[in-house]
Amino acid sequence: MNVKFKIFLTNWINLLGIFLVVYLSAALSELFISGSLVVGFIGGLFAIIFYGSVFWVGFIIAMFLLDFILLDKNKERLKLKLFVEWLIVSSPFIHWFIQYTQWIFLVAVITFFITQIIRGKRISATI
Repeated sequence: MNVKFKIFLTNWINLLGIFLVVYLSAALSELFISGSLVVGFIGGLFAIIFYGSVFWVGFIIAMFLLDFILLDKNKERLKLKLFVEWLIVSSPFIHWFIQYTQWIFLVAVITFFITQIIRGKRISATI
């Protein structure tokens, strides 16, 4: 199997990790605001899917493009390349966090950083 394809397949770590953490954060936020468990979990899901759909599309496209440009079968400077990818992809979210003071963007950025570390270990084992 092609190495680039194997690297692309590791993106599930970022997508799943960020989706789960942001969903739980949104659900807990809705829960505390509304006081209803059902509203919390359904409201969190709708917030992630509908409100965040534009952000998810941009996030996924940017991740795949930067993987294609930056990552190769060379393990040398893998951590630096993943950090640069995190910094570039996270920049709009950091800006939105500062501009709109929506803490959910900060949660996504921190989670993306953690999943990049996990993904780096997986890529190192794959290569």
